[in-house]
Amino acid sequence: MEESNRPKWMRSTKGAPFTGIGSLEAAILAVVWQHDQTTVRQVYETLRERRQIAYTTVMTVMNNLTKKHLLVQDKTRIAYVYTPAIPGREVAQTVLESVVDRLLTGQYNVAVSQLLKLDKELTPEQTDELRAWARERFGA
Repeated sequence: MEESNRPKWMRSTKGAPFTGIGSLEAAILAVVWQHDQTTVRQVYETLRERRQIAYTTVMTVMNNLTKKHLLVQDKTRIAYVYTPAIPGREVAQTVLESVVDRLLTGQYNVAVSQLLKLDKELTPEQTDELRAWARERFGA
């Protein structure tokens, strides 16, 4: 995928190629997607239940996610309110596609095998059959 065709959040601001979302970014996005709208304080309190983390770290990462166009920041209240700019499913799909393109050189059959926890690779034909079955079953 050419840089100009990538979603804004995937475009590099420092010249480095996009390789995915960091683990803290993913954890924060998961909290925001779960609540649909939230504040830094709410995300901080949720994350603090699972790990030691500084409030300022959460605030910085949420601001960075806003700059990457993954969150929308509402500054009209005393505590800024954050909402998802992009649905989680769309972000996950884009990240997975990027990983498959970069790490697996486009071998989707290998990725599907890994995701299904199979001990062997699916052939491209098996991947096509699975895709057709999923479309028929789930309308995807």
